Amino acid sequence: MNVGSMRYAEALREAARLAPVEGEALKLEQVKAVVLVASHLKTEKTITESLSGLNPDEEDNLMKFVYIGLSMKDAAMSLPLFKIHEALTKKAGLGCIVRAVCAK
Repeated sequence: MNVGSMRYAEALREAARLAPVEGEALKLEQVKAVVLVASHLKTEKTITESLSGLNPDEEDNLMKFVYIGLSMKDAAMSLPLFKIHEALTKKAGLGCIVRAVCAK
């Protein structure tokens, strides 16, 4: 992993540390930040390495951002989110999806 991707990995972990907020405008900004970081993690290996340090709460938060972003139906946002979704599901399992979808 090169220095640039290490910074993106740190940014992804920081984004996952915080749960989505209630306000729609702020939530949109959070999702855009996750998408921006995810779009710079080009390979499956860098994505997997970036997710490796997440704890279960952070995994759930990140999955919530993935589903919020996908619900916006923006094709440009979807590809990086699907890549995160795939890697996160492999790491955290199906329970992560269930918790994200069922969260209020």
